[in-house]
Amino acid sequence: MSKKDDLINILKRYSIHMSTSFDFYVYGDSFSKQMNNAIAKFANGANPDTVIGLYDTTISGNGKKGYLFTETKIYYSEMFSKPHKIWYDDIYDVYVKESGKDDAKNTLTIILNDGEKVVVIDTLINKTPLMDFLKSARDYCTVTSNNSSKLGYEESKFEGAVAGGLATGAYGQVNKLYDEEKFHARQGHGYAAERANNLYDKLTGHDAKIVGDDNIKNGADRIVDGAYIQSKYCQSGQACINECFDKEGKFRYLVDGKPMQIEVPSDKYEAAVQAMEEKIKAGKVPGVSDPKEAKNIVRKGHFTYEQAKNIAKAGTVESLTYDAVNGVIIASSVFGVTAIITLATNLWNGESFDKSLKLATYSGLKVGGTAFITTVLTSQLSKAGLNSALVGSSEAIVGILGPKASAILVNAFRNGSNIYGAAAMKSAAKLLRGNVITAGVTVVVLSSFDIANIFRGRISGKQLFKNLTNTASTVAGGTGGWLGGAAIGSAILPGVGTVVGGLIGSIAAGRLAGEASDAIIGNFIEDDADEMVRIIQKQFESLAQDYLLNQKEAEKCVDRLGEKLDGKLLKDMFASKNRKEFARNLLVPIVEDETQKRKHIEAVPDERIALSLKEVLEDISDSAELQPEFA
Repeated sequence: MSKKDDLINILKRYSIHMSTSFDFYVYGDSFSKQMNNAIAKFANGANPDTVIGLYDTTISGNGKKGYLFTETKIYYSEMFSKPHKIWYDDIYDVYVKESGKDDAKNTLTIILNDGEKVVVIDTLINKTPLMDFLKSARDYCTVTSNNSSKLGYEESKFEGAVAGGLATGAYGQVNKLYDEEKFHARQGHGYAAERANNLYDKLTGHDAKIVGDDNIKNGADRIVDGAYIQSKYCQSGQACINECFDKEGKFRYLVDGKPMQIEVPSDKYEAAVQAMEEKIKAGKVPGVSDPKEAKNIVRKGHFTYEQAKNIAKAGTVESLTYDAVNGVIIASSVFGVTAIITLATNLWNGESFDKSLKLATYSGLKVGGTAFITTVLTSQLSKAGLNSALVGSSEAIVGILGPKASAILVNAFRNGSNIYGAAAMKSAAKLLRGNVITAGVTVVVLSSFDIANIFRGRISGKQLFKNLTNTASTVAGGTGGWLGGAAIGSAILPGVGTVVGGLIGSIAAGRLAGEASDAIIGNFIEDDADEMVRIIQKQFESLAQDYLLNQKEAEKCVDRLGEKLDGKLLKDMFASKNRKEFARNLLVPIVEDETQKRKHIEAVPDERIALSLKEVLEDISDSAELQPEFA
């Protein structure tokens, strides 16, 4: 019998006891589909010809989770854990720690020859028969392998998560620019005061919202904890109060017959109260006769008149602070969206929870940080006049789109109830300007590291071009996906459906756009990473010959190398003066560490060599004498 036959018989002996309630296939059964899925999902590199069995722990029976047994090793994938691979002859000891009568709930510990411990806690397999099989396979197995090693590198990009996060940030940023376009008006500092005071109230725990955008005559600008507020930020306290009265001298801002609160600059408060007292004494405020009520009507704002003016300008401390606070709020939403999508994606791909959580946190911070910087830059550029410079072009585009398309555009991005007709076209032009600025700044911010890397010599010019193209495609795809998804979501469930539909659309479209761009550009521009990996592969082939690596040793070296390879290392290699030397310095310690595990071979005495030589020559002589003679 062959080695494979013997191992099949060993597996048959224990397989029936390993299974809890799932399918266990042994060589001879029909399970090619499940085997191929297992190799694709958690047994990468396994040779189908060496497979002796499969324990499928999926409910659907597709083989994408479980245990794949071959002639030389076992591959397995537990829930929320990365795939594992253990060579039978690497096992030093294996034992089961009992926790009760249910063997599936016990813990299996495998100690490898190098001292590493591997713990199996999967409750879908009985541990004692698995232990017995591993011991039997270890005792029987010889060092052979039909597997081939293949070196490769792939950097996880999470285009969907990035696109979803960026689109979420863009949604907040564009609406912010839309609202702040009023800052450019003659009384722009008044609108800035509204937004700044509202933001302050929200951050200090109050229920605050802007309501003045509905443009209702003599309506409130804000509502805070149920109080209706009209903001008046003028050069003097007297002017603030005068603005509250009509031409006939009557107080304009009433709610259910009672006066609204009038919010004034903090440095104009005392003068405003005094002016209101005079108005009350003169009988100009309906329903109020006591001058002391002026302090209840006049509300002290959180900012001075000059601070409000500075918030509406670019480059001032107040303006930067205001934009930074808004940036933190938008970035927190972006962080959450990106992190959740990344976490789910990694868990579904079989990564461990801890690793998935770290990747999710990293992605959230990266995209959230981009959103923060983008929010500040877009707002500052808009205040500096870039928004105004785009008025002509944006209105021309909206004119071509027409009212129907403009309504779709504006309602997909704009907060509040849907609008149509001329109002939609006017708002669409404003949103279009905001989108152009936001998308442009986002691409620049995302590409800043690539631009820095080219100056540091860590990437090539062609790599920079490819990265810029892919980044722009992802951003554009995410924006376009948001528009389409938001339009569908609004039709199904206005409000919540707009945001949910936009998010789903941005994830799908952003990912597809990024992948498509990468595929198209990749056809004629080679990644620097691919070039570096090819150099590493050539050096590895040379070292494999120098150190006489067998296939098992070569595969283990490749596994170790895969743990070390990442984008930073490959960029460092690209920037190095001698890339071949860099690759060799990376590989030699890995190869030497593996070859040190070889069994020590004692020197063979000369007498033993001479005796062996004598025996071989005699065998050759005997063989020659047996050959027939030819005339």
